[in-house]
Amino acid sequence: GWPLIFSGFMIMIYMRIDQIMLGEMVNDHEVGMYSAALKLSEIWYIIPTIICNSFFPSIIDGKKMSQKIYFRKFQRLFDILFLISLAIAIGVTIFSDQIIDILYGDQYSGAAIILTIHIWAAVFVFVGVGGTNFFIIENLQIKTFTRTALGAVLNIVLNFILIPKYLAVGAAIATLISQFCSSYVFVL
Repeated sequence: GWPLIFSGFMIMIYMRIDQIMLGEMVNDHEVGMYSAALKLSEIWYIIPTIICNSFFPSIIDGKKMSQKIYFRKFQRLFDILFLISLAIAIGVTIFSDQIIDILYGDQYSGAAIILTIHIWAAVFVFVGVGGTNFFIIENLQIKTFTRTALGAVLNIVLNFILIPKYLAVGAAIATLISQFCSSYVFVL
C-alpha cells in the first residue's frame, strides 16, 4: 500500500505545483485565470474513478476465468474511459469561450484558451486511472508511484521552461504533456 500512498502524495503535488509556480514566477492574475480553467477541467476527474470502481469486480472475476476474458474486460474499460474523456474534451473545447463567459464573465475570457488546452489532459487522466487499477490487480503498485513521480518531475521541469514564455497557457501545456507521458510514455 505504501506506493499508492506516496503516489497519492505525488498527485497532490502534481495537481497544484503549476499554480504555485505561476504565482512565484508570474503574478496572481495568471494564477486566477489558470485556477478558473482548472476547476472546470478537473471537475470531470471523478468520472473515471466511478467507472473504474464499477468495473473492478467484473475485471477481477474475468482474471479468475482466463487471461483472454481479463484483458477483454480491461480493454472495454479503457475504450469507455477513452470515449467518454474524448467526448468531454471535444465538447469543452468547442464551448470553452461560452462556458467561461457564462460562469466567470468577461474578466476571465483569457481562461478559455487555458481550459481548451487543459481539458485534453482529461483524456490521459481517465486512461491513467484505468491503468492504476491494472497495476493494482497485477501487484505492480510501485509502477503507479514511479509513473506519477516521473510525471510530477516532468511537470515541474516543463513549467520552468514554459511559464516564463507562455504564462498560464504554458502551465496548461506542461500539464498536458506530463499527463500524456505519465499515462502512456512512462508505461511503455
